[in-house]
Amino acid sequence: MQKDLLNRVLAYVIPQLILTVVVSALLIFISLTAAYSALAGGLIAIVTSTWFALKVFTARQTKEPAVELRSFYWAEINKIILTGAMFVAVFVLIKPVNGAALLAVYFLVYITPVVVDVIKQPKRRRETKEN
Repeated sequence: MQKDLLNRVLAYVIPQLILTVVVSALLIFISLTAAYSALAGGLIAIVTSTWFALKVFTARQTKEPAVELRSFYWAEINKIILTGAMFVAVFVLIKPVNGAALLAVYFLVYITPVVVDVIKQPKRRRETKEN
């Protein structure tokens, strides 16, 4: 079960990490500040998404709807608090910071799991039809 949980989480985290590194590397040619700001934004999205995924997928193993729902809500609340704290930390601790790069890459990386789901949907449909 733990290996399955890890695989499910990594299926979302790895594309986020790749996107963060690629965009940050490309921004080095524009500005070093934009590059490390983008890296920080991507890492905020990755850390918070990983936290959320671990909490939600762990609760799904219980097969109890009430536990799953409660876990989902708490994971989302914690994710919001963690995201806010990390943004505050970045703006306070990193000087100078390129806010546009930070936020743009954060949102780009944040929506990556949705794109991964859309790409995986045809595969899931085929698996469902076969069963």
